[in-house]
Amino acid sequence: MPRIRDPHAQRQLLSEAVWATLAEHGPGGLTLRAVAERAGCTTGLVLHTFTDKQALLLDARDRLHERTRLRAERLEAEASDPVDALRSVALGTLAADPDGLANARVWVGFLASAFGDEVLAERHALHSGSFRIRLTRLIQAAIPGIDDAEAEARAALLAATTEGVCVLAAGNPEVWTAQLQHLAVIRALDAALEPIR
Repeated sequence: MPRIRDPHAQRQLLSEAVWATLAEHGPGGLTLRAVAERAGCTTGLVLHTFTDKQALLLDARDRLHERTRLRAERLEAEASDPVDALRSVALGTLAADPDGLANARVWVGFLASAFGDEVLAERHALHSGSFRIRLTRLIQAAIPGIDDAEAEARAALLAATTEGVCVLAAGNPEVWTAQLQHLAVIRALDAALEPIR
């Protein structure tokens, strides 16, 4: 690989290699050597940017958060109303296409690595929490007058469903087709949008 003099471009190249390696091989295959091979550089260059495997994983999780945040913001902006925004954001998280499947595999790989690692667990909680907060806000916009506790409970159900479906699809995409994922999340959306009694 030719030497890249721009540190930002170098980090971006390595970050993409980390992402692709984790998505394809999981946390067991995420090594400095594998990242270096994918990026076409030396392990020394990888070590210059990422000090250890934890740093590789944190970079992948932050990249996942940024990708999903930008997608959710775009889907919200394009939505015709609050209900459409909630549906679009929830369905937009699914592992229903190659990009979504890569996201799901990175998410699962990071989560598996977070067990027993306080730093990784904290980062996971932070980013997963932001998704629940977004869903809560969207539910409150879609159902005027809903109280905070009920909106939070419905958001938790929806987050658990979407994340659970993505985990299952990451492990068995042949069974968890785009159609099955969609149907499962639509059921959770129906429950989340049920009128207040």
